[in-house]
Amino acid sequence: MELKGQLTEIIYRNDSNSYTIANFEKEEGDNLTIVGYLPFIEEGDTLKLIGKTVVHQEYGEQFKIDTFEKLMPENSKALEKYLASGTIKGIGPATAKKIIKKFGEDSINIFKFEPLRLAEIKGITKDRAYEIGEEFNEKWELWQIVGFLEKFGVSSNNSKKVFDVLRKRCFKKNR
Repeated sequence: MELKGQLTEIIYRNDSNSYTIANFEKEEGDNLTIVGYLPFIEEGDTLKLIGKTVVHQEYGEQFKIDTFEKLMPENSKALEKYLASGTIKGIGPATAKKIIKKFGEDSINIFKFEPLRLAEIKGITKDRAYEIGEEFNEKWELWQIVGFLEKFGVSSNNSKKVFDVLRKRCFKKNR
């Protein structure tokens, strides 16, 4: 079964393996509890999930995730929720609202290709705009890597392990 929607709340996450229990709002507006390995996922992320409905004897009906894909928010409302979640350092609900009001449906392109334009928002300096754009793009590039590895049968949990090892090696080389 495939579901699309937005992660609204992380109830529990195991930091060592990214096993997560979360609330999820489907595109149709229904809410449900999802469980599975979700590395690099934050509240506000738009996801495509593949899995099945299971019944936990203590917690009831849940959607057990086999695989998932992080999707770019598809409209300004979804992007505002994503930004308001605090995923990007320095952007909270008020700033997210200002960004969406100013740039609307073009906001994603601003983040990806013209991040210095974020300085048009009161309270965001050019330096901070650059940092926000970098952080947004780093998170998105990470997802491109995870998605690429998944096409070759590398699970998201193992992708996280690969990423962590490579990050440590690259960090050591750059010191």
